[in-house]
Amino acid sequence: MRGLLLLAALLLSACSTLQPPSQAPEGSLRGSLGDDWQFEGKAGIRQGEHANSANVDWEQQGDHFDIRLSGPLGQGGMQIVGDDTGVTMQVSGEPEPYQADTPEAVMQQALGWHLPVSQARYWVQGRPDPNIPYQLLSDTEGFEQSGWRIEIQRMTPINENLVLPGRLEFRYSDLSIRLVIRNWIPAD
Repeated sequence: MRGLLLLAALLLSACSTLQPPSQAPEGSLRGSLGDDWQFEGKAGIRQGEHANSANVDWEQQGDHFDIRLSGPLGQGGMQIVGDDTGVTMQVSGEPEPYQADTPEAVMQQALGWHLPVSQARYWVQGRPDPNIPYQLLSDTEGFEQSGWRIEIQRMTPINENLVLPGRLEFRYSDLSIRLVIRNWIPAD
């Protein structure tokens, strides 16, 4: 369950109110999702010898987001719902949801610490937060920001005007989170 909570924290960053994305690090990303989109995928988290995975279904409509995480074979899971007025996280098997004004505060309640979720909202799209210094990676496509290494491992053409990450890896010390996006669903 700790792994699902950590994974949720990273994804919460992407749920914060989205701003226009910055330019792609090396120009391989093409187009922009705008404020309304969905994706379906799978995330794996490894810290030291411990590993977990979860299916991820994420819907973004303007400031409103709804993320559902479920474990292998549908076991366990959580739902994170929010907008610019607040965030609620319901963890399977726990009677009371976590509630706060921001994704960072929900994570602090659930875990007692938080990831740089404000930056990660850009990272899931393969882009650095434009408000914080970053460094492009020389050995692979991606960048480093706030002590994290973000690698874009595979691009996925969505249509002739839109190319987005299909697989990313986020690393910090001995923590590694791999996100495989099986299906981007841009707004019509």
